[in-house]
Amino acid sequence: MLTMAVKSCSGFLKVFVLFLVAFQGAACLTLTLENDVHQVLPGADITIICHVKNVRFTTIRNIQWVKKVFEQTTKHTISIYTAIQAPFRATGRYLVRPENATVSGEFRNVDLILQIRNVQVEDLGHIGCTADDQEIYGDLIVYAPVNSIKLSKQVTGQLTQLTDGDVVNFLPSDGLVCEVKYQDPQTVISVMKGSENITSSFNPEYNSPVKTETGGLVTMSFGTTLKLRFLRASADDNGKRLQCTASVPMYPPRSVTITMVITGRPSTLNCINPAYASIGQSTAQLVCHIISSPALSSVEWSWSSGGGMMASVSGNQTQGEYAASYQSRNFNFSITLTIHGVKAEHFREYILRVGNGHGIRDFTVQLQQAPTATSAAVTLPSGKTATTPGSISGTASVHGWLLTACMAALLAHTF
Repeated sequence: MLTMAVKSCSGFLKVFVLFLVAFQGAACLTLTLENDVHQVLPGADITIICHVKNVRFTTIRNIQWVKKVFEQTTKHTISIYTAIQAPFRATGRYLVRPENATVSGEFRNVDLILQIRNVQVEDLGHIGCTADDQEIYGDLIVYAPVNSIKLSKQVTGQLTQLTDGDVVNFLPSDGLVCEVKYQDPQTVISVMKGSENITSSFNPEYNSPVKTETGGLVTMSFGTTLKLRFLRASADDNGKRLQCTASVPMYPPRSVTITMVITGRPSTLNCINPAYASIGQSTAQLVCHIISSPALSSVEWSWSSGGGMMASVSGNQTQGEYAASYQSRNFNFSITLTIHGVKAEHFREYILRVGNGHGIRDFTVQLQQAPTATSAAVTLPSGKTATTPGSISGTASVHGWLLTACMAALLAHTF
């Protein structure tokens, strides 16, 4: 790792950039950066170490971390350590502490530690430490392969930005736009609709590269916009996920994902099926997530109560030990049936019927008794016995057999 050092003796300044620095003269003030280049991704934590040697006791309070700032044709430094400038210490992400302090006559040696938590792109630049009239700098490079990704719905030429996780209503005439800004020219952009890759349907537009200088470091950024004038959404797309992804080799991909809802009969995103509960449990819940455009006009849970009779509970109502409820956000409905005081008779099939102005759909959910743990007795070679957890009733017993065998072997070795 390349090390940078600055030394000053009797008013003469000598600068060395080498792998190891050796200099004779105990009265020479030396500043050394352990690593002169740090290249990280946004969100990382880094530690920068400045080794200060042979600093006079009267000077030690003047040691500080600084950052070079370039503004057009001028440059100046911002003090990090003394908190003169708010942009650094106000965030609470910059921590400075001394370590390994030693004394040699009138001189002191100390390691000045700078920690930056949750590094952001604005942190990049030339960062270094100063003492007396000396300064030494290294480069903090914050590498963001993909700076931003934005997915928008286009309606008659107007764009509406979509938020990751949204449920969005699409008409056949609506379009889609994915805009990506990135630093790595190897970035690959793709659009998926469900399991289908529809990237080739889009018209790509490439922005001219932009050169940016921040803190003395020059970076290049690129931009690509994928446009599809007509998504041609159909009833078959109801509940499908639309995802725009930007991928760079060796780095985690970035994406925006939304769920499509098409005007028509309700459709299920998912029902937790089967649901599990135990006898005596205070409550059990059956949950379904439904999408519907237009909004649901009817919600009803029903079940067989024995003797061929059906019982039901609708909307946000309570009937005996059964309570139905639902919440909605945009076109997404979370529908719950809560059962109070679980008994054996509650373990059965329940039907959720939902409807809107375009039709009715039924979804089936089962409430089953939760598996219970069993125990297995193990006979040890010495004649002793031990009880060890076995398999889960109703599931394959091989897990319990393996655990039993391993426990037996371990106990036999112990005894």
